[in-house]
Amino acid sequence: MKKIFSVILAVVMALTCAVTAFAADTDSVMKFNSDGKFKIMMINDTQDVGKGNKPQTVNFIEKALDTEKPDLVVFVGDQLSDMYPCASKGDYKKAIDNIIKPLADRNVPFLVTLGNHDHDRANVMSEDEMFDVYASYPNCIAVKGSTDPFTNNTLVYGSDGESVAFNIYMIDTNNTANGGYTGIYKEQLDWYNAKSAELKAANDGKAVPSLLFQHVPVKEIYGMFTECKWNTDGAVYSRRDHKWYVLNKEMAKGDFGEAPCSENFDVHTGEYQAWVENGDIMGAFFAHDHNNNFVGKSADGIVMGYNGGTGFRAYGAKCGRTIRVFNLDENDVTNYETHLIYYNELMGESASNPFFDTFSPSILNKIMKVFYAMFGWAINLFKK
Repeated sequence: MKKIFSVILAVVMALTCAVTAFAADTDSVMKFNSDGKFKIMMINDTQDVGKGNKPQTVNFIEKALDTEKPDLVVFVGDQLSDMYPCASKGDYKKAIDNIIKPLADRNVPFLVTLGNHDHDRANVMSEDEMFDVYASYPNCIAVKGSTDPFTNNTLVYGSDGESVAFNIYMIDTNNTANGGYTGIYKEQLDWYNAKSAELKAANDGKAVPSLLFQHVPVKEIYGMFTECKWNTDGAVYSRRDHKWYVLNKEMAKGDFGEAPCSENFDVHTGEYQAWVENGDIMGAFFAHDHNNNFVGKSADGIVMGYNGGTGFRAYGAKCGRTIRVFNLDENDVTNYETHLIYYNELMGESASNPFFDTFSPSILNKIMKVFYAMFGWAINLFKK
C-alpha cells in the first residue's frame, strides 16, 4: 500500500511541477497591480561610505519614493565609494543601510547589482558579504546568482499572478582592466544565453520581453553618436579613441555630456550581439557616466539609455542629480514609458557638489577644445 501511495504521490508531484514550472507563489512574486500597471525606479551612483553621508541623497530617495510610489527599485551599481581608502566594513554597511532604509521603511522591494567602485572595495567587504547585507533586508527580492552574487534575473507576473509579463536582468559588469572596463565575463554571457533560452522555451517559444540593468555600458552605445569636428556645438571628446562626437538626434534624445567609459573597445564580450540574437531585451539601461541621461534605439533595434546619477558624493550631470522611472502596462509591456526625476524640481531647491561637479569628466571637453583651438592645425596636419 505504501508503494502504491508513493507512486501516486510521485505522479501528482511531477504533474504539479510541470504545471507550475513557469508560475510562482502569488504572495511572494513581483506582479502587476490590479489596474495592470507596474512602476520601476532606477537609482545609481550614490557612492557613499557611511561617514558624514550627504543628507541630500537620502532625502531625494525618500521624496521620490513618496511621490512616485514605485512597485520596485533597482540599484544599478556604485552604491559604495572608493574615495575613502580607510573606510571599514562597518562604514560600508552603514552606506548600504543609508540608501536601503527609506525603502525598508516603506516596504518597497528592491534588486541590486554592483558597479566598478563597489568592486574597488571588495578587499574590505567581499561581494558575498555585500550581497548578505542587502539580502538581510526583508524587502530584498534578489536571488544570489550562479556566476557571481549580483548577476541574476527576476520575473514579473501579470496581475493574475500566473502568466509572466516580463523579465528583469541585473548584470554585474565587474571592474577596470587595461585602462578601461572589463564588461561581462564569458560565464555571465553563457548564463544569460541559457536563461534567455529557458524563458523562451517556457513561453511557447516566444522571447520573454526583458529590461536589463547594468552599471558599465556596452561599447555599442557609441553607435548612437555621430563623429564631428571639435568646434561643433555640443561636441564631446572621447579619450578612448581621440575623436569628437555629438548625439545622433535621429537615434537618441536627452543629455550627452561625456564620452561613455564603456567596456574596452578591444575586448569582444559578445553581450550586445547576444541581445540582438536572443531578441528579448526591450531596454538596456546603464549608470556610470554621470553626465549622460539620453535614451535611444540602436540600428539593431535595441533601446539603450542612462540614469546619470543620484548621489551627492560624486559628480553629477549639468541638469543635476536624477532618478529614472519606468511605467509599464501589462497589455503592452514593450511600449513602456520612462522619464527622469530631477532633484532640483522634486525638492524645490538647487543642490550640487561644487568640487566634484567642477572636476567631472565633462571638464575634459573644455580643456580639449582649448587645446584644439591652439593646436588643431597641427593635429590636422598629423592626421593627413
